[in-house]
Amino acid sequence: MKGKQKLFVPVLFLIYLALLVWIILFKLQFNINDLDTVRSINLIPFYYDKEIGTAFYLKEVLENLLIFVPMGIYLQMLLPKCRFHGKLIIIAVTSLLLEVAQYVLAIGRSDITDLITNFMGGLLGLALYGMMARLLKNRETADKLFFILAVIVSVVVVGFLALILFLN
Repeated sequence: MKGKQKLFVPVLFLIYLALLVWIILFKLQFNINDLDTVRSINLIPFYYDKEIGTAFYLKEVLENLLIFVPMGIYLQMLLPKCRFHGKLIIIAVTSLLLEVAQYVLAIGRSDITDLITNFMGGLLGLALYGMMARLLKNRETADKLFFILAVIVSVVVVGFLALILFLN
């Protein structure tokens, strides 16, 4: 990475991590009192209570997968010399910490399915970056492309959140 990218990618990553915590732990709530106080653990992968319906869980699985894709991309950009399995460990530990925090704080359901889908999302992000770097035949160009995408997405998301906060 060069110049501004080297400075701003860690900032964008921290914004992403803050959003990740807000989404996973605080369920997009602005008031902590609005959170459900739930403390449960599901250790059976892809097991769902039949009362809610399969469509809801498919949506949740896809959301968990997608929310961790940027983690893999950011790790590729920030830790180019770190081995692949090291990045996988960071993704797994991050997901595990978030699931444990949900249980400890009694603000969500800790679920093995979430761990699996979060990990797969991070893996997908690592792979997506790797494929793009190979396609572009240049890691620096891939960094630039993902940096531009990260800036655009961050500005849109933060702007949207600022609008929501302003309207509340």
